[in-house]
Amino acid sequence: MKFVKNRLAVTIIVLSVSFLVLIGFSVKRQNASLVENGVGVTLNSVQGVIYKGMSNVKDWLGFITHFSQIKQENEQLKKQNTDMQKKVSAYDSLQAENQRLSSDLNFIHQNQGYNYITCNVTSNGANGLLDIYIIDKGKNDGVKNGLVVATPDGIVGKVISTGDNWSQVGALNNPNVQIAGKIQSTGVMDGIVDGYIDASKNKLAKLDNMNQDTDVKVGDTIVTSGVGNFYPKDMPIGKVTSVAVDNTKIIKYAILKPFVDFNKLQEVFIVVPKNTSQIQY
Repeated sequence: MKFVKNRLAVTIIVLSVSFLVLIGFSVKRQNASLVENGVGVTLNSVQGVIYKGMSNVKDWLGFITHFSQIKQENEQLKKQNTDMQKKVSAYDSLQAENQRLSSDLNFIHQNQGYNYITCNVTSNGANGLLDIYIIDKGKNDGVKNGLVVATPDGIVGKVISTGDNWSQVGALNNPNVQIAGKIQSTGVMDGIVDGYIDASKNKLAKLDNMNQDTDVKVGDTIVTSGVGNFYPKDMPIGKVTSVAVDNTKIIKYAILKPFVDFNKLQEVFIVVPKNTSQIQY
């Protein structure tokens, strides 16, 4: 292969020199001789092939260089995009935190007759059932059994068990939790809210033991009555989704969908009356 390349180079050089010599002899003539023309045609063809080959090599080298630049720029853009996504995520988190704090402050401002213990929900107790939660505050923090637990969205439930630095909270959909409720639109205090599970296993709440003539309808908002001064009155509990009459007990009851999303509980308030001497259990 090396021999062929060397031979080709020598041939090109010889033809080029010969062509230059012939040009020298024919400079005074208008038309090239047959020999001059043949040499010119041959040399032109060979030079064309070489020029084209060199051009292709140049283009290829240019592509390699350009591709490397594009790859580098692409990596930089990816990094910039990742950094931007992190900033957007951080901004969204700060905005959500700001909204949460604003809701908390508004909730406390509207219910100034009570003290509040802020707690974090650490887990679901009772083998993962959604009607019992574990919080990170207990007796050492002033938490007592029976105290109401809430979020800015509404009532969560009640404290049902306490340890030194933890407590169990029974949610509204726990059948053992009962809270006196009233119909917001009419102010009628008639019925007790407790847990309810429908045929589809949905964990809801139930406003039970109402008189049959109580004016309650689908869409009504049920709030706390505040009876006993144990928790603030008019705190949202849930919205009525259906109404029925139990003829065997001669009472009316309403099924409620709680305002609190129990699947997203992270932080709650323990509602502590300032004047505990007036609490009626």
